[in-house]
Amino acid sequence: MLPVPTTANPLSPVLPQPDATPFLRRMARELVARYGASDELSEVVVVVPTRRAVVYLQNELSLAAEAGQALWSPRIAAMEDYMVELAGVQVEEPIALQLLLFEIMRGIDARLEFDQFVGWSALLLQDFSSLDQNLASPRKVFEYLSQAKALERWDLGAEFSPQSTTTAYFRFWDDLEKVYYRLQKRMRQDRLAYPGLAYRLAQRRVRERLEAGETLPQHVFIGLGFLSKAEERLIRRLRKAGRAEVYFDGDAFYLEKGSPNRAGQHLRQYQDRLDLPWDNFGGPAELLRQLPRTVRLVGMANSSMQGKMAGQLLAEARRHNPTGTVAVVLPDETLLLPVLHGLPPREVPEYNVTMGLNFQSTPLFNLVDLLFEVHLTGVREGSQETGYGVPRYHHLAVSKLLQHPFLRRYQQWLDKQPDTEHPGLLDQVCRTIIKRHAVLLTAEELVAIGQEHPLLTALFATWNNCDDIIRACYTVIELLKKAYQDQHSAIEAEYLYLFFTLVKRLESVFDCREQRLSVRSFRRFLYEQMKNTRLPFSGEPIAEVQVMGLLETRALDFDHVIILSCNENVLPAPKRHSSLFPYDVLTTFGLPTYADHEAATAHQFWRLLQRARQVDLLHILPGAEGVRTGERSRFLLQIENDLALQNPALTLLDLTVVSADSSVVGEASGQQSVANSQKEATDLVLEKDTGMLLALRGLLDRGLSPTALNQYLGCSLQFYFQRVARFRENEEVEEALGPDGFGTVVHEALEELFMPFSQHKTPQAPPLTAADIPGLLKLAPIMVAKALRKEEAGRHARADEGLNHVLGQVAGQLVRRYLESLLEQPGALPLTIQSQEEELHATVFVPLPETGEKLPVRLLGKADRVDQLPDGRLRVVDYKTGMVEKAHLQLLKRGESAAEAVERLLTDATSAADKVRQLWLYRFLLAQQGRPAADAAIISLRNLGAGAMSADMGFLTADGQDFVQYSEELLGQLVRRMLDPEEPIRKTDDLDKCQYCPYRGICAR
Repeated sequence: MLPVPTTANPLSPVLPQPDATPFLRRMARELVARYGASDELSEVVVVVPTRRAVVYLQNELSLAAEAGQALWSPRIAAMEDYMVELAGVQVEEPIALQLLLFEIMRGIDARLEFDQFVGWSALLLQDFSSLDQNLASPRKVFEYLSQAKALERWDLGAEFSPQSTTTAYFRFWDDLEKVYYRLQKRMRQDRLAYPGLAYRLAQRRVRERLEAGETLPQHVFIGLGFLSKAEERLIRRLRKAGRAEVYFDGDAFYLEKGSPNRAGQHLRQYQDRLDLPWDNFGGPAELLRQLPRTVRLVGMANSSMQGKMAGQLLAEARRHNPTGTVAVVLPDETLLLPVLHGLPPREVPEYNVTMGLNFQSTPLFNLVDLLFEVHLTGVREGSQETGYGVPRYHHLAVSKLLQHPFLRRYQQWLDKQPDTEHPGLLDQVCRTIIKRHAVLLTAEELVAIGQEHPLLTALFATWNNCDDIIRACYTVIELLKKAYQDQHSAIEAEYLYLFFTLVKRLESVFDCREQRLSVRSFRRFLYEQMKNTRLPFSGEPIAEVQVMGLLETRALDFDHVIILSCNENVLPAPKRHSSLFPYDVLTTFGLPTYADHEAATAHQFWRLLQRARQVDLLHILPGAEGVRTGERSRFLLQIENDLALQNPALTLLDLTVVSADSSVVGEASGQQSVANSQKEATDLVLEKDTGMLLALRGLLDRGLSPTALNQYLGCSLQFYFQRVARFRENEEVEEALGPDGFGTVVHEALEELFMPFSQHKTPQAPPLTAADIPGLLKLAPIMVAKALRKEEAGRHARADEGLNHVLGQVAGQLVRRYLESLLEQPGALPLTIQSQEEELHATVFVPLPETGEKLPVRLLGKADRVDQLPDGRLRVVDYKTGMVEKAHLQLLKRGESAAEAVERLLTDATSAADKVRQLWLYRFLLAQQGRPAADAAIISLRNLGAGAMSADMGFLTADGQDFVQYSEELLGQLVRRMLDPEEPIRKTDDLDKCQYCPYRGICAR
């Protein structure tokens, strides 16, 4: 570490340090001192915010007792558990609640569809729960809602003409009160409740017991934060009866009157409404403004670095203070696995994870998600609404699913079985899909490719109802279980067991024939269960190192706190209005809004910092990929601009991580330039050694084409990969014709159309005249379709569907327009075609000065068309389906010499130079065969108005040189450059050329 202070605190007189005893330790001592001597402690009920705080308080009570003193422990409970206990009910599961709600609502509106209901049912139950938990009057709330919606539909202008959807929408708000009371009645009959209802019942029953004269036990509420109205009223009733004491953990920094810090917003209200002295808020103490501490703001480039950095900070902390307590706090629970993988085993042999791993963060959830993606993104031939009857699946979704690590592990296990009948099962399926270029595959095809293995049947058999989904899940679990039971992979087996219990729960509550769930609705219910399911970790509950969520830190204190994801929209959470009730309803009836949740988060954050001597706050720097916002959390800004100015004993370090593989941290303001200056050279250079030169000579002997020469000049590394090393490109499924395939279709269609006029095939063939064009126009669509079918031969994709159909129409239009343009261009007809797609070849001997030998170099080419002009001279023509303009074929620029144009011909790697080089070599090859061409031209099918555009090669004979002889000299220069050991093979500097290069992954482009 290189800690560089960025905030210098002014000198100030030394103040006495406040008492930094952990809050629960102090409260345990007070409980023992007050109730222990009289043996009343066992009669006391102590209520704390979380179950984790229960464990810590029990430990502190055992330590608070004097040596040899025996104490009966009080009843200690978390607030939520205690409220449910007081209510005397059982909290129902969310799925069962939603099904009960649907049954009630269908009784009111028989036209309600289940899929429609699923979209908002969870929010409605959440709103009912919030309404009860905060003791709002249901009658007034629903009356307000109904009247507000009535105003929305009030139109003084036009006569009322109800629309079906609009009427149903407003009827929904009118019926909400009826739904609420029917749901309450049904739940009371079965002694069930949702969480908010349990809170309402708890405070009501306490009131009834007090009114009946019952003596309730003494209650002590410790370390609570934001209270619901039900909790607040319960405490107020017990205090009025003299049966409750309340102790909050606060600090003067945010509790003092007029403080803008929202962390004290709720506590200041409770001090007034509960009539509590400030001593019940810890004084309030001056811990934040007087206690010496070091706060480090650690910025990094991406989220994935946080887990490793937290491990390094933790290792450093354990070396400096082996007995200190440390909390690693995760506001973003998806970072749990990266953090656990980053914990240093030597410095942290024991730790406790209190938050549990969310099932949605496991690899198995990703497998389930891919399975649903396969069935939801396929081509539906059944009902569009339900999502069932999907017999054709998209190859991308299928390939992603089959490459999942869980399935790959199963294949490895299957391959090791002595009697296996399916070696390389999943690889074989993927290879077959690519080989066939199968874009859409039926379930039957996939099962057949997979040799009817049970795994392929379970994954791809068509789902007709949710029973099929459940059956498929059971089969997948049963098969995958075999792969892990012999490998001691405890955590993967635990994933599978949790998934099994989730599916079993859904099967027990759903009647797929009765509810008629769509695939999307079933997935919604399953994911809702997964979101609420956590994989518990075992560990020492009061270990010195704790990994936990921010909510679980309530009432707990640590010597060292490491908080991750200190960015806006993570800490605090984004401002989302997750309620069906309008915002004004929440504020009018005192229901919590996102502002209340932000204030509660602020209190949890600042309270956690109160007694910590070392604080590390990790955040993502602005501009990082995948981050919801690059802005620092407001809490970090408050530390910099408020707390640091008020606490002379606070050392603030603003740091940034400059290397993912190093623990070096430097000052943020100066290290950005350091990071930028450490850019590694990523140039990939291959020297032309003896082996390389022999390979290049072999290539020149086999044949050098214009395309290969252009490729060498454009990127010699790509040339090496493709033509020397012969690296095979990754095979992929081509869903539609690529640019090469499209060009081939157009070329073949024109070749077929002009075949009767080609003298190469038919020596006595007549020239093409204007009278022939109408017949060719009629044949054009047929020839394009034939060429398209030929191009798609052996592929699974059909030429007449999807994008291929569109490309076929475009190809036909280009051919038709070219034929029509022949009638419009003066001198274009009659056209004598000497040959089409003619193979051209020649051998030139290149002198090598180093050895004195003459190296034979074979040149190859294929001319699209060779025409005979009216004066008997030849013209070589190349078709281009892209846009080419006349200026692209002019290498000799105005005011330049011929030598400069020649230099451009030999060295330029531009698209224009590539085209001229190609035509130059075609013309040279014809001349070598004793058929000197007077012209070499390009016909751009997207620029037909320009006609046959000739490449200006006058600079090659400007000084009276012979075209053939001078061309041989220039080719010699190019060949000698290719064989020059001083010029290595290297990648191009033109990144545009890398965009579609199949080898860009090799050279880090």
